[in-house]
Amino acid sequence: MRQFAIALWTILFTAALFGAESMPLVQSTFGVMAGAFGAGLLLTFTPCVLPMVPIVSSIIAGQGENLTKLRAFWLSLAYVLGTAATYTVMGVLAGATGEQLQSYFQNVWAIGAMSLVFVLMALAMFGLYTIQLPAFLQSRLDAQSRKLKGGSLVMVFALGAVSALILGACVSPVLISFLSVAIATQDAALGALTMFSLALGMGVPLIVVGVGAGSLIPKAGGWMENVKHFFGVLLLAVAIYLFNELNLVSELLVWGIFAIAVAVYLHALEPLPQPASGFAYAKKVLGIVLLVWGVMLLAGAAKGAEDMWQPLKSEPVMIAGERGMPQTLPFELVSDMNAFEAAQQKAKKAGKLLVVYFYSDTCSVCKKMKATTLKDLRVRKILNEKFVAVRVNITNHSDEKSMAIKRRFKVFGTPTILFFDSHGERLKDETIYGYVSPEEFYDLLDILAE
Repeated sequence: MRQFAIALWTILFTAALFGAESMPLVQSTFGVMAGAFGAGLLLTFTPCVLPMVPIVSSIIAGQGENLTKLRAFWLSLAYVLGTAATYTVMGVLAGATGEQLQSYFQNVWAIGAMSLVFVLMALAMFGLYTIQLPAFLQSRLDAQSRKLKGGSLVMVFALGAVSALILGACVSPVLISFLSVAIATQDAALGALTMFSLALGMGVPLIVVGVGAGSLIPKAGGWMENVKHFFGVLLLAVAIYLFNELNLVSELLVWGIFAIAVAVYLHALEPLPQPASGFAYAKKVLGIVLLVWGVMLLAGAAKGAEDMWQPLKSEPVMIAGERGMPQTLPFELVSDMNAFEAAQQKAKKAGKLLVVYFYSDTCSVCKKMKATTLKDLRVRKILNEKFVAVRVNITNHSDEKSMAIKRRFKVFGTPTILFFDSHGERLKDETIYGYVSPEEFYDLLDILAE
């Protein structure tokens, strides 16, 4: 039992240790972890992960008649933590190499290829083909796992780690999606915690089976294919999200087609069979909503709209006095530390605050900021009159000059807005991460300008 406790604390400590200095905001971290845990729960009820249940059952059954529920719990947990250890290492490696990998992905060909990969992964979830390890590797790993005895907690832990390698290829589309989070954020800690949460989600039903409550687990059936199809839809959404970074066609057009396709899949255009269950009615309502929203998105794309959530909203008419406002971003581009320091000196001489906006060309939230907050006339006016505003483009991770500014101020992602007072001191409490509405941004600028 002591060895098992040491193994448990080792996993948790490793997940928190790697990249601890680069942890993102706690709220977003827990959000990703919760999403990974929920995905893990759903993954358990797929035909490729369900074979883990008899493995755990055989381990428990091999303990004999003197087995207690507490012992069964610890054995089941040891197996689950073994799988979690394998996934945690995968997450650490993905996050630790994220910055290097991203430097190769910031171009049309790489983003296009990644979109295609997610489409292929989605098609696998729809059953067009099966992704798995080569037969000779799978048989070798399976043979090694059979050599491990099930009585010792350490051996059960090792069995779980090996089983994760055997079954991981089957759920690789979903694993790749969550590993991409670690790569995108360049955060080993987030990668470790995400994959650890995914494994725990997959393990909860296994623990329930292990302690003798197998009756709580739903029986296998056709509904498991629906779970796979659900993940397939999500993977297609990821592919569309990546494809839209290329700005080849209207974002609203692609999402509109996607929404209509999902609506058709949910039988939105077909009459309900009678009698129909409550779940069937819920699917019908969701399908109709997606159908209507998809049509609205297509209409918005036709009229040149950019806001997905308000595709039919008309642009406000420009009145007299607004025509003189500049239409470009109200920030001067700085590309190295020398240009940044020059802007800081300019702000000091003018007795103004310095605003630094970090963004990237492939950041969807940055695009929303540009289309709303930074387009607001009041925001533009106060920035031009009472601030020295500069922007740093950190799209290209191989550009050492812009990356030097990012590293100096420990900027983790985009969009990020920093403020410096008229003496050049950073106002850390006023830092903005993520999207901020025009009203909120203007109110903050107005307070700081006083």
